[in-house]
Amino acid sequence: DQAIAYYQQSLELFDQLDKQKDVATQWYWLAVCYRNWGRYQQALDCEIKNLAIRQQLDDQQWIAIAYYQLGRIYEDWGKYDQAIAYYQESLELFDQLDKQKDVASLWYWLADCYRESGKYQQAVDCELKNLAIRQQLDYQPWIAIAYSHLGTIYKDWCKYDQAIAYHQQSRGLYQQLDLQNNVANQWNWLANCYLELGDYTKAIDHYQQSLNLHQQLGQNEKIANRYRKIGNSQRLLARNTPDTTQALDLLSQGEQSIGQAIEISKANDYKANQAYNYIALGLLYSERLHRLPSNHPTLPEQIEQFETNYTMGLRLFSELGEILNRAEEILDISRAYLEVNVLENLDRAEALALESLQVFLDYNRRKLEASARQLLGEIYLRRVEGNQSNANAMASQFLTESLELYRNLDIQGKVIELEEQLKGVGSRE
Repeated sequence: DQAIAYYQQSLELFDQLDKQKDVATQWYWLAVCYRNWGRYQQALDCEIKNLAIRQQLDDQQWIAIAYYQLGRIYEDWGKYDQAIAYYQESLELFDQLDKQKDVASLWYWLADCYRESGKYQQAVDCELKNLAIRQQLDYQPWIAIAYSHLGTIYKDWCKYDQAIAYHQQSRGLYQQLDLQNNVANQWNWLANCYLELGDYTKAIDHYQQSLNLHQQLGQNEKIANRYRKIGNSQRLLARNTPDTTQALDLLSQGEQSIGQAIEISKANDYKANQAYNYIALGLLYSERLHRLPSNHPTLPEQIEQFETNYTMGLRLFSELGEILNRAEEILDISRAYLEVNVLENLDRAEALALESLQVFLDYNRRKLEASARQLLGEIYLRRVEGNQSNANAMASQFLTESLELYRNLDIQGKVIELEEQLKGVGSRE
C-alpha cells in the first residue's frame, strides 16, 4: 500500500512536469508492485499504460522490456499462453536490437513458463538456448544460474539423476567463483531433490551443509528456512522408521529444529517463513499422533497443537496473499486427516483437497492438480471401506483423471503408481 502510494505521487508529479518517460517508468514499477502483491489485473492495466507511452516515444528497448513484464504478469497469473506470447515478442525485439544478454534472459523466462505449465521438454529446450548464449558471452555466474535452472526443471519432471547432476555443476561453478551464498543455495536445491527421492538422511545432510554456510554469512532468513527443512526431513524420516522409539526421537529432534526456525522468524518478522513453520510444526504433531498409542494421555493436547499450528500457518498465508503456496500446504493437512487414525475426518480431508484443487485449476498448475486428484481418489478409496454408495466410482474417476494428467506431464513414476492404484479399485468392484 505504501509503495503504491509513493509511486502514484511520483507519477502525478512527473506528469505535471510533462516527463513522459518518467511517467512510463512509474507505471512499470506500479505494475511490478501489483504483480508481487498478486493483483494481476491491476498489474496488467499499469503495464499496458507503460507500453503505450513507450510506443508513442518509439523507445524500442523499453517496448521489449514492457513485453517481458507483461509476460511475467501473465506467468504469475497462471495464464501461460499469453505469457509465452509476450516473452516471444520481447525476445524477437531484443534479438533485432542485438541485445544478446536480454535474448538469453527471455529464453530463461520462456523455460520457466514451460516448467510451471508442466511442459518440461520445451522448458529444457529453452533453457539450453539460454545456456548456449551465456557460454558464448562467457559470463560465468549466469552459466551457473542456467545449470541450476536445468536442475529445477528436471526435479519438477521427477528426473532426479539429471537434476542432481546439474545442481552439482552449478554448485561447483559457484564454488570456483567464491559465491558462497549461491553455493549454500545449491546445497539446498540438492537437498530438495533427495527429499523428493525419499532419501531423507541425505536430504538432512545437504540442508545442514546449506545451513552451515548461511550461518557463516549471517543470513537469518535462510537460516530459519533451513532449520524448518531439516525439521520437516526429520519428520519424514521418522515416518519411514519402523522402530517407534527411534521415530519418536527423530520427531523430538524435528520439533527442536522447527522451534529454532520459529524463534528466528519471530525475532525478525519473517511472516512467509513463519507460515511454513507453523504448518511444518502442525504436521510434525500429526506424525507423532500417528505413532502414539490410542490411549496415550497426551493425545488431546497433541491434536490441539496440530490444529492450532496449521490454522495459524494458513491464516498467515491468507494475510500475505500467498494463495498458491497455501493451497499446496493444504494438501499435506488433508492427507493427515485421511491417514492418521485419531485425526481421521474424511469430510474435512475432502473439503481441504477440493479447496486446493480449485486453486490449482485457477492457476493452471497441472502437476499440483494431478496430486490433488490423486489424494481425492485415495479419500474415496477409504470411503469404499465404509461402504459409502458410489465411492468406488468416484475413486476411479479421480484416480483416472490424475493418471491422465501424469501421462501428459510424462512423469513415469507417478503413472506406474496410479496404474497400480486403479488395479486396486478394479479388484473392489
